[in-house]
Amino acid sequence: MLLGLGVLAGAGLGTWATGTWPFDKASYCWGAWQESDGDVPDFLDSDLDGYERTGKQSAAPRKGGRATCSVTLKEKSAAGDSSTQTGNPYGGSVQETDHQERVTAEVAPVPRGATDRRAWLRDFLDAESAPLPDGLPGLVGNRRAVFVLPEKCDTSDGRPTVVTVEGSSNSPLRSAAFVGSETQVAELLLSLANKAAGQAGCAPGEPFEVTSPLAAADADDDLSAQGRELCRIPGFRFDLDKNDRYKARIGAVRDDLQTCSVIDETDVRNPTSAALFVMVSRPRLAALFTGLAPDASPGKGWRGKGKVGDERGLLTVTCDGRPTVFYMELDGLLSAAADPGPRRVFAATADSVADRLGCAPVAPAS
Repeated sequence: MLLGLGVLAGAGLGTWATGTWPFDKASYCWGAWQESDGDVPDFLDSDLDGYERTGKQSAAPRKGGRATCSVTLKEKSAAGDSSTQTGNPYGGSVQETDHQERVTAEVAPVPRGATDRRAWLRDFLDAESAPLPDGLPGLVGNRRAVFVLPEKCDTSDGRPTVVTVEGSSNSPLRSAAFVGSETQVAELLLSLANKAAGQAGCAPGEPFEVTSPLAAADADDDLSAQGRELCRIPGFRFDLDKNDRYKARIGAVRDDLQTCSVIDETDVRNPTSAALFVMVSRPRLAALFTGLAPDASPGKGWRGKGKVGDERGLLTVTCDGRPTVFYMELDGLLSAAADPGPRRVFAATADSVADRLGCAPVAPAS
């Protein structure tokens, strides 16, 4: 499915700039976002109809620092109460808190610690997000998005600075997808990325913008048969029990980016991340892995540099003249089920993707 994407003039969501016409339009996140009565996400719609909107923001973004902002919609109570009573289909009544939705944005370097960085990667390189077109270093879903700012915005220790946008809701009837469509979220993201780079003094000569269509990542691969390969990647194979409940979410499958995340749905009320595989050669997205592995060979027969273990592998190689990152992370259960073993699964998976790209093998033969 393709979604038409055109970033609006002035790197904003409206046709005015902060402090100009019309004067009654509120702006948020250092002026990057404005309310409007046009085609904008619900939380920026000027017609609130039963909701009240508030915004918060820290000091403006600066190089190497962390800045945050948020926009919150809160349902107005009829009598000003903080809760309402609703009927219970099983008798009696239940107490409900007011419906509240929030969009939170952050401009900050990626986490320094390896554990925190890997958790961050699981969230923002999730296969539910699609890459921005035109080679831009970002991914967009309908509930979160990320954009990597230029190298001159990096910290002194080489960590990239990223712009993230996420949505949340306290309503059990509405998921965090309320942020908007992928197209709308991309507009929010690029508006904020342009503003943040400008505020931090590291903006490029031309603003970030896209004119090509945005592809939605929406493929799933339900797994029910024992021994199936996850993510439809040859070599990404696990000896699964018939009672195991995994879902592989297949994201981008491109020459410069491939993503797949695996969810353990054994507990349907609390699905958890079980695996992530990423191949990336877009330079600024590849920079997200900086510092996570030694700058040395992982062992005899491996091409490139990195580290390969039982629960994760990270390898950077030159493929078609471009530095290319192969990354895999497994939880303990999938690591134990890897067929014929986690290191060999990473080797076979990376080799199969490298072959798709027309690259030489990256792993030892056995």
